Amino acid sequence: MTFNREEEAGLWSAYRDDRNVENRNKLVVFYSPFIKITLGRLVSYYNKYIDYEDLMAYGMLSLIDAIEKFDAGKGVKFETYASIRIRGGIIDQLRKQDWLPTSLRQKIKKVEAAYNEIESQFGRTATEEEVAEYMGISVPELKNLLETSHTANVICFDELISNSFASGEYDPEYSLEEKFIRDSLVKAVDTLSEKEKMVISLYYYDELTLKEIGAVLGVSESRVSQIHSKVLLKLKSKLSIMIKTV
Repeated sequence: MTFNREEEAGLWSAYRDDRNVENRNKLVVFYSPFIKITLGRLVSYYNKYIDYEDLMAYGMLSLIDAIEKFDAGKGVKFETYASIRIRGGIIDQLRKQDWLPTSLRQKIKKVEAAYNEIESQFGRTATEEEVAEYMGISVPELKNLLETSHTANVICFDELISNSFASGEYDPEYSLEEKFIRDSLVKAVDTLSEKEKMVISLYYYDELTLKEIGAVLGVSESRVSQIHSKVLLKLKSKLSIMIKTV
């Protein structure tokens, strides 16, 4: 996203001089596109289990909080700081809502188990046809399930990574644990297909939305959602196994 840097500097200057609500709200309006972009990377607008407008409101509250607490002296760009705060705020609200139906949660576990079983048995990436056959469903049904569960898989993967890192003060043990998780994640990513690696790279490193990734790969947004969802299930399964063996 490209911002008018001159306007941005002027808005921050005014807010630093007088931290009133009016000056803050001008910054909120200026950065508001961040909310839609961040939410778009997490939740498809057509997700029937989630109130998109409610999450936009939570994102707005997170943006306001980010503006009020931002410390330019720490050398971090506001866009980076705000993206993290908005994403974190939206995910926290999704966790609190417990929005995922039990039936869908159970189906997700079955898909994850199917990928894990097939790949453990054959020592290679499982195809969608194999997973669908293993589960006794059609390939279109599997793709629909992967798409429907995309947001849930993003959150579950986020929780796995977050919970795997110790919290608190830095110490050598924490450093070793963090290095292990990162090394394990790299190994898990190496087992993915080239297209799957591309989706992961564009989503997490280039921070593109699902729609933007679809444009890069020449596929639909829903197909990207399916691929990303499938990859997260596979990575979650592999990481869980690696972590348990330590």
